[in-house]
Amino acid sequence: MAHRAAITWPLLGRISQKEFLARYWQKRPLLMKQAIHPFPDLITPEEIAGMSLDERIESRLIIQGPGKNKWQLQRGPFKASTFKKLPKKKWTVLVNGVDRFVPSVHAFLDEFSFIPFWRMDDVMISYAVDQGNVGAHVDNFDVFLVQASGKREWMIEDRPVPTDDFIPDLPVRLLKKFNPTHRWILEPGDILYLPPRFPHHGVAQGDRCMTISVGCRAPSVNDIINEVASSALSRTDESLRYSDPELKAQEPGEISPDAVKKIKGLLEKALLSEEFLSDWLGRSTTEPYSDVKLLDHAHKISAAAIAKTLRGATALVRTEGSRMAFISTRGSSLAFYVNGERHELSGKAAALARELSNRLVLPIADIEAYLNDKGCQQLLSGLLASGAVLVDV
Repeated sequence: MAHRAAITWPLLGRISQKEFLARYWQKRPLLMKQAIHPFPDLITPEEIAGMSLDERIESRLIIQGPGKNKWQLQRGPFKASTFKKLPKKKWTVLVNGVDRFVPSVHAFLDEFSFIPFWRMDDVMISYAVDQGNVGAHVDNFDVFLVQASGKREWMIEDRPVPTDDFIPDLPVRLLKKFNPTHRWILEPGDILYLPPRFPHHGVAQGDRCMTISVGCRAPSVNDIINEVASSALSRTDESLRYSDPELKAQEPGEISPDAVKKIKGLLEKALLSEEFLSDWLGRSTTEPYSDVKLLDHAHKISAAAIAKTLRGATALVRTEGSRMAFISTRGSSLAFYVNGERHELSGKAAALARELSNRLVLPIADIEAYLNDKGCQQLLSGLLASGAVLVDV
C-alpha cells in the first residue's frame, strides 16, 4: 500500500508539498486561484445562520456601524428574529468549530493534509452580506481562507507585525494602522494562505459571501508550560523527593552549583524527557473538544464480524471531532493516539493505524489487506465501539 508521502494535493496546484513548506509555510502569503474547482456544496449560508442559533456552538455577530470606528459585537446563540432586524449591509456572522458538527466540512480537512493534522485546530465559517467584514486584524496562527460562495476582496500587508497595536475601546481587536500592499478578489474555490501575524482585511462584495477559515494550532509557550507541568504533576510519584547523599562541605549560606544541577536534573527527568513529551503531545493534541460527544456515534460490532461488515461498505470515516495521531517507536511499532488515549501497536495493526491517522475518509478498498488480520479486527472493533470512526455504506 502506498505511503501518504506519495499522495499529491490538488489544492496546491503546481506547487509540491515540499515547495509549499519551504517557501511559504510560516514565511509568506500564497494566493491559490481556483485551487478547488468546482467548489463543492459543503454547507449553505442558511445552515451557517441556523448553527448560530444552537447553544452548543460558539458564534458571533459583527456589525459595522456608520461613521469611523463604530462596531458592534454580539455573541450567540441568537434567535431567528435577530437576523430579521439586521441592516442590509455591513454585517457578518461567524461560527466556530463547524467541522465538529457537519460531516462534509469535517471531511473537507483531508484537502489540507499536506500539513500535519495535529497542527490543525478547527474550521470557522463566516457568512456576510454586502460590505460585511470584521475589520483589519492579525491572527496569531496560520490560516487558510477558502472562498466558498460569493466574492470577497482581501487586502493584506506583505510582512508580519511583531507587536499588537489595536484601536482602543472597541469590542473587536482592530489594527490602528493598516497599509495594504496587495488586493485580490476571491471567488468560490480560491484560497488565500496567511502565516501568523500578517495583517489582513476582507470585505464581502455582494451578498451570500461565505468564507471557510481553516486555522492551525499555535499554543503560547505559557500554555505549553502549564499543560506539561500539569500532566507531569498528575503522573509523578509524590514520595520522590530531593536528596543529596553526596553533599560536600560548603558555606552554610551558599546554594551550590551542584544543588542547582540536581534540581535541573530532576526537572529534566520529570518534564523534558523525550518519552514523556512525546506521550504528552500525543494525548493532548488528540484530546477532543468538550462539545464532541463520540459515544453518540458508538457502533458495537465484534472483531469477528468486522471483515464481513466493512467489505460491504465504501469507506471508514473519522467521526466529526474525533482526533488521531501516531508516534513511531521502534521498528514497525508505534504509539497510536485516539482522542487522548494511547495504544501500543505493531505489525499490520500499526500499519492500519497509520492509514487511519493520515486520512479522515479512508476507502475500504485501501484497507482490504488488513481486514483478515486479528489485530486489525480488534483495533477497528474498538474504534467503532468508542465512536471514533463511522462506517459509510
